[in-house]
Amino acid sequence: MKKIALILVFLLYSSAQLFAQNDKKEEKVQVYQMQVDGGMDAFFTDTTVKLLYFPEFYSPRERKHNDTIYKFECYDSRDSILSRIKENSEIRFISEFKSYTDPVHTYKDADGKKKQLPVSSIIRRYDRVGDDKWISVDYATNKFTELKEYRNKVVRSDSLIILDPVTNKKLTTIYSYYKVEKVK
Repeated sequence: MKKIALILVFLLYSSAQLFAQNDKKEEKVQVYQMQVDGGMDAFFTDTTVKLLYFPEFYSPRERKHNDTIYKFECYDSRDSILSRIKENSEIRFISEFKSYTDPVHTYKDADGKKKQLPVSSIIRRYDRVGDDKWISVDYATNKFTELKEYRNKVVRSDSLIILDPVTNKKLTTIYSYYKVEKVK
């Protein structure tokens, strides 16, 4: 397990450095030597690695703040939810949702017990309007913001490992997030 974690950390670090744009003219390249005892074949035969690029405002995981959950959903050009994203160009819209339970309003479930009402609403939406442009709509303030993306400037990376219970193979998805700036 330590071997896999070491390899994933190495992959994340190298992908962020590889795709990040460097403003310095000449920089000494750091050389890393990694020695793993045991066969690497076992890692690569039962692990699939997928690399995805997203704008820096996106997160594939939901965030939790107290009892509120924030999550993103991606849509294609037909307004259908994309459950699996193969590449960034598929995405036409991204919505950010806020979900919580309302302590004031209740409902009765099938057993007749009172439960707090779950509430979910879109708080922000990002629409792709060009090859490298997005329009952000903040529903709380009703303000529109034009954003420009810089795909060659990676600002952070993270990964997600999922084990397929049927095949017992691991799917490692490495997410790299590129810079997005407000257009003035």
